[in-house]
Amino acid sequence: MIKLRERLDTFEALMSAIEGYQHLPIDVLSQFLLEHYTVDLDVLAQFADALEVREAQAVEQAPRHDRVARAAQSAA
Repeated sequence: MIKLRERLDTFEALMSAIEGYQHLPIDVLSQFLLEHYTVDLDVLAQFADALEVREAQAVEQAPRHDRVARAAQSAA
């Protein structure tokens, strides 16, 4: 029996396939995708870039959030 893999050739298709798994590390997620889907590597690279940007933004916002929380605790 031949099992055909779903092809992920757009960023939207990839995002739909990983819904619920986005908390996994990028290497684990990439391995999962490559084992279960036919993934366009350009789309996978686009996803990795988007993930790096999102993580960088989270790091930038974390210190500001910590400062605001500390200021609120000091005021209370």
